[in-house]
Amino acid sequence: MTDGRFTTPIFTTAEVVTHLGVPDTTLRRWLSSTDGRAALVHRLPQSSPNLASIPFIAVAETHMLRAFRTAGLSMREIQESVIRLRRELGDDYALASRLLATDGVTILANITGTPEEPEWERARDGQGTIRDVIKSYLKDFTWTTGDDYPIRLRLQTYGSADVVVDPRFAFGQPILAKSKVRVQDVVGAFKAGEPIRAISDEYGIGSEEVEEILRAQIPHAA
Repeated sequence: MTDGRFTTPIFTTAEVVTHLGVPDTTLRRWLSSTDGRAALVHRLPQSSPNLASIPFIAVAETHMLRAFRTAGLSMREIQESVIRLRRELGDDYALASRLLATDGVTILANITGTPEEPEWERARDGQGTIRDVIKSYLKDFTWTTGDDYPIRLRLQTYGSADVVVDPRFAFGQPILAKSKVRVQDVVGAFKAGEPIRAISDEYGIGSEEVEEILRAQIPHAA
């Protein structure tokens, strides 16, 4: 594909860890192929380990894998679920496809009761099923009108601050959805010694948004 969502790297692995709240060891496992199986998360070739290699579509895949973990699935179950989705939906990017919001959820919720296929529909702490968790994560996507893949992802890591990744703005770097202020600019101002109120006034955003960004980026900063 020539679509920038698939072909343009926007994050390093360290940045994905920060912005999506996924443990580094977990992400690296998802990015690696094992036992001859394709990696759970797609990655672009990199000329240097310090350069970005994660395209937007892989950020979306990571977001949905985080939903599987939230639903309580083991690594084995996650591996099997991705294989199953890709096979049944006929799409290597099924984790980031609009089809996951329709056929994919049904596939995951199907109870087979066989050793080869885990029982997907199960309660997690008595609060709901994997179907509920998956749907809650799907709500963070903004879909395009021309295909089955998202164009924007809201990052849950930033709490009530409406921080999104959208390849159409800021080269895919996290921004506040309405103001388009970059997260890195807010963090940079704070690290330079600017108080929260001054940052709020300078960028025309609420103090609460500034605080949420700092909590996600700099623990105990706000």
